[in-house]
Amino acid sequence: MTAKIVDPNFLLKYAIGLLDSMGLDPAYSHLTATAVVTALTVLVAWGIYAFLTRVVVKYVVKLTKFTTATWDDILFDSKVLNAVCEVLLTLFLQITIPRALSLYPEWSEASLVMCQILTIVASVHLVNRIILALYHLLEEKRGARVTALKGIRQMLQVLSIFVGLIIAISILAHRDPLIIISGLGAAATVLMLVFKDPIMGVVAGVQLTLNDMLRPGDWISVPSRNINGIVKEVGLTTVKVQNFDMTIVTVPPYSLLSESFQNWRGMVDSGGRRVQRSVCIDLNSVRYLTPDERASVEGEEWFAPLADGREVANITAFRHFLKHAIATTPTVKLDMTWMVRELAPTPQGLPIEFYFFTAHTSWVEYEEFQAGVFDRVLADVNRFGLRIYQAPSGLDLLSLKQ
Repeated sequence: MTAKIVDPNFLLKYAIGLLDSMGLDPAYSHLTATAVVTALTVLVAWGIYAFLTRVVVKYVVKLTKFTTATWDDILFDSKVLNAVCEVLLTLFLQITIPRALSLYPEWSEASLVMCQILTIVASVHLVNRIILALYHLLEEKRGARVTALKGIRQMLQVLSIFVGLIIAISILAHRDPLIIISGLGAAATVLMLVFKDPIMGVVAGVQLTLNDMLRPGDWISVPSRNINGIVKEVGLTTVKVQNFDMTIVTVPPYSLLSESFQNWRGMVDSGGRRVQRSVCIDLNSVRYLTPDERASVEGEEWFAPLADGREVANITAFRHFLKHAIATTPTVKLDMTWMVRELAPTPQGLPIEFYFFTAHTSWVEYEEFQAGVFDRVLADVNRFGLRIYQAPSGLDLLSLKQ
């Protein structure tokens, strides 16, 4: 009996019989009964939808808050559950509205098509909400290591909309969806020409993501495009980078694949940034330590390997002093390659190169540390009787003339 009460056909026949018993003309009784039953069906559908969204959904969302897991908070979000309710509402209307209009076949067929289109729209909305929820879930699991999944998410959303559009067109045209897709094959060439950049961007974005070449938060350098900054967003057709001068640069993903770019993520993840600089020693200042100079440094720890009675060149003592200074600096990464070496002599003197890694990876701290190291080098070089090479300036020429 309950199934008959909610059946539009039963309600329609009951309403027609009631109106006929009241002496109403059959043509008007059919129209009136159809309007009343249709309105009642829509009202019942709206009541069910309101109950689901305002009671059931809120109760489910509250239940997810009591669990320690975070995945259910994302997958059973109110937006996802509301999208599920929208699909249920359109399915209910698709079943009941055409039956309520059964006395008017044209209206019934038109309402069926309209309800099918609404069901497709609601289904596409639900799929997009699920894709977005999965995207946020993956980001939540990754934590600080956010992957460039936004491009793939956008591609899947566009694909779902495209599939929904094809199905909607097939319903309106009363054709098989496969026939519609095969018909689009003839226009594929034109579409590829018109949407060349988005298609190339999608393919490049997928490659960048699957190969883990680029993530939001990475520091990248692309000298050919004047890019040197932090990646803010990896989208379907663009990569957004904020340069260190606070300007925003957008570049298509395929250009990053066709051109070389430098990603500093490895340096940040390793916790060490390389220092590789050199100073040129004037060759005329290279000599052996004098007895007084040797006596002043013999008691120091770094001189122990050289205290074998033989003569020691001041450049050799200077190198050992610098190696000890680097080894005893707390922020130097001694588990990575480090050295102080001499390069081949040049017309500008003898280059002494420093090669080591420091724990200071941020730009400001790195530059401050590097400057402090070379300030000490420039200040201590005179202690060993050495001179830094410097090309003659105008003042030197003037003093020579005088």
